[in-house]
Amino acid sequence: MAHETNDDAFLEKVILFLIVVVGAVLVFNQFQFAKLLPNIAINAVSFLLILALIGLVVWLFLSKEEHEKHHPHHEVHEHAKKEKMPLSFHEKLSWGFVSLIAVLIIFNQVQISQASALLNFKGGGLTGLTLKTSSAKTPLALTGDPTQDALAVVIPRGTPFYGEALGVSFDDPIRSLEIIAQLDPSYGRNKVQLSQEEKERYIKIGTTPTMACEYCCGATTLVFKDGRPACGCKHSWAMRGVAAYLIKNYPDLSDEEIMKEIAKWKGLFFPKQMIQRYVQETQTGQYTPDIAALLLDVDEEKLKDMKAAVASSGSAQSSNDVQASISDLPSMVGGC
Repeated sequence: MAHETNDDAFLEKVILFLIVVVGAVLVFNQFQFAKLLPNIAINAVSFLLILALIGLVVWLFLSKEEHEKHHPHHEVHEHAKKEKMPLSFHEKLSWGFVSLIAVLIIFNQVQISQASALLNFKGGGLTGLTLKTSSAKTPLALTGDPTQDALAVVIPRGTPFYGEALGVSFDDPIRSLEIIAQLDPSYGRNKVQLSQEEKERYIKIGTTPTMACEYCCGATTLVFKDGRPACGCKHSWAMRGVAAYLIKNYPDLSDEEIMKEIAKWKGLFFPKQMIQRYVQETQTGQYTPDIAALLLDVDEEKLKDMKAAVASSGSAQSSNDVQASISDLPSMVGGC
C-alpha cells in the first residue's frame, strides 16, 4: 500500500510538472501571437484563459497543502479500501486543468491559422516574419518617351518588398486589393492595431491631400483628423491597410516612402486618372503629394528631362498619341 501511495504521489508530481510546462509554452506562444495578430477579442479571451490557468495552479498548491494537513496518509488508505467513490476534489481539479489547457491549445491553433493567412506562410516556412527591414530604392527605368515614362511612373510592376509576406503583387491588383483591404484598422478582418505614436503618424499620412480614393468616392483624404476613415470603399480600405501595415512593421521607412507605396496602389486602382494627373503636373512642374510620392526616387535632372519630353509632345500628333494611349486605360480597377 505504501508503494502504491508513492507511485500515486510521483504520478501526481509528473502530471503537475507537465501542466506547468505546457502552460508556460502556451503563455509564451500567446505573447508572440499578441504581437503578431490584431484580433483583440481572441487575444483577450486567450489572456483570460492564461490568467485562469495561473490561478488554478496557485490554488492547487494551496489547496493541496491544506488537504494534507487535515487528511493524513493513513486516512486516505483506509478510505481507498472502501467502495468506489465519486471523483475527489483534486481529481475534478485535475480534469479542469486538462480541459483548460485543451481550450488554450484550441485558441492557439486558431491564432496560428490567422497568422498563416495574414503572413502567407508557405510550406510550413516562416515567410513574412522578418518584417523590420527597410525597402531598397529601385530607380525607375525611364526612356524619354512621355507615354512609356508615364506608365513606368504610375503603374508599378512586380512584387513590392512586403509582397511575399502578405501574398500580394502589383501584377494581380484585384486579388491584392482584397488582401490589403483586410488590414484596414477600421474595417478590415485582420485589423492592424496601432500604438498611440503609430496612430499619430497614421493620421499625419492619412490626412495628406490626394492620399485618397477621390476618383472613386470623392474623398480627398484617407482619414479625418481624429483617425476615423474618410471613406468606406474598398480602395480606401486598402490604402489605409498599406499605410498602417508599413507603419507597424517597417518603422524605419519615412512618411514619404510610405506615401509612395500608397500612391503605387492608387495608380493601379485608378490608372487613367493618375496618368492624366502625372502628365498635367509634369508640364507645370507642380506636383500633388500622390504624384510627388511616385517621383520620390527620381533625381532633379531626370525630372527636368521628363518635363522637357512632355513639353515636346505638345504637337498635335504627339498629343493625340498620348491621349489615345491614356484613353485605353481603365478608369478603375477593382470594385468600389
